[in-house]
Amino acid sequence: MNTYLRQSWRDPRLSFQTDTGLRKLRAYIWDDIWVPDIFFRSALSTTTHDVTVDNRFLTITNEGDIWYVMK
Repeated sequence: MNTYLRQSWRDPRLSFQTDTGLRKLRAYIWDDIWVPDIFFRSALSTTTHDVTVDNRFLTITNEGDIWYVMK
């Protein structure tokens, strides 16, 4: 079974202002950004599949809203 875990939150420390509303971020920026530690209370065990590139997607708006998706 494939599961997509989608999370969103606001971190005002990540807000920014630009003329275009866009800012280029370096790859793997999510290693430096706090992400909530989610767990499934009744799970006996969980695994994530090993791939060459992580199946993650990160969007940050100029207001500091974060949308994080992990497969």
